Amino acid sequence: MTTKVYDVIIVGAGSVGLPAAFFLAQAGLKPLVIDQFASPGQGSNKAAIGGIRATHSAPSKIHLCIKSIEIFSSWQEVYGDNIEWYEGGYSFVAYRKRDERVLKDLLKIQQSYGLDIRWLGRDDLLKVIPALNPEGLIGGTYSPKDGSASPLLTAHAFYTHAKELGVEFRFRERVTGIIRRRGRVVGIRTDQGGYATGTVINAAGPWARTVAQMAGLDVPVAPDSHEAGITEPVERFLGPMVVDIRPAEGSKNYYFYQHAPGPIVFCITPDPPIVGTDRRETSVFLPMIAQRMVDLMPNWPISRCGVPGGASTR
Repeated sequence: MTTKVYDVIIVGAGSVGLPAAFFLAQAGLKPLVIDQFASPGQGSNKAAIGGIRATHSAPSKIHLCIKSIEIFSSWQEVYGDNIEWYEGGYSFVAYRKRDERVLKDLLKIQQSYGLDIRWLGRDDLLKVIPALNPEGLIGGTYSPKDGSASPLLTAHAFYTHAKELGVEFRFRERVTGIIRRRGRVVGIRTDQGGYATGTVINAAGPWARTVAQMAGLDVPVAPDSHEAGITEPVERFLGPMVVDIRPAEGSKNYYFYQHAPGPIVFCITPDPPIVGTDRRETSVFLPMIAQRMVDLMPNWPISRCGVPGGASTR
């Protein structure tokens, strides 16, 4: 039996693997995508909260994410799929002088690499986010071109268009080894067979370190879980994703936004980190985040929004 040969084999059908497959096929290559789950986007992708921003500090991230925003913001116009893109922007708020210094220093770097981002003083920021707690507010950065989209709808869009271009997908199949000869990759082994290729893209997300080790490499990927929650859809009252970088007991920072169909999605970065792939809900998340939400934005439209709930982990 002849082993099938592919231009590229991509390990992982998530937020990296699916776009890689689609754009490689657009360029005329023949990719194979292998994923251990039953369908695309079932790893970390479906647990993402959907924020898409270019407001980073590393030049590589800034350039990559500016390009990502170009693709996401024009996706429906170019390809016809509604991925629930919403250009609401991002705002990092400052209630402490040290946070103001950090954000303003970072602003110089971000602007030097072409980001559309600026500092807004207290009064101007309250015009953008009227419900913010004005007490002690100094101001914050605001990047209006950032936004959000549905991780599941986006994954499905990349998947369907990739298949139309001839990309092959194999689900419920686990990579067990990367075959090398004379120091070069020549194929991969799975629990269901083997495939030949000269190029493997490691898009395995939290499992990327394990996949890299199969090729004799050590990629320092250490997954950690952030717990999140979502409300029912409500009338639009919030534009940007709001990020509060102040630490609090049990959390390093806090962020939330209103998704295009209306629900409020909220999340914290745990402190200490929850390292690993444990995605179970905890009993401390909602009480912890409810306090942060009320402190940062005391004038929530409760009559329309209801009580936040539905915690999940990612």
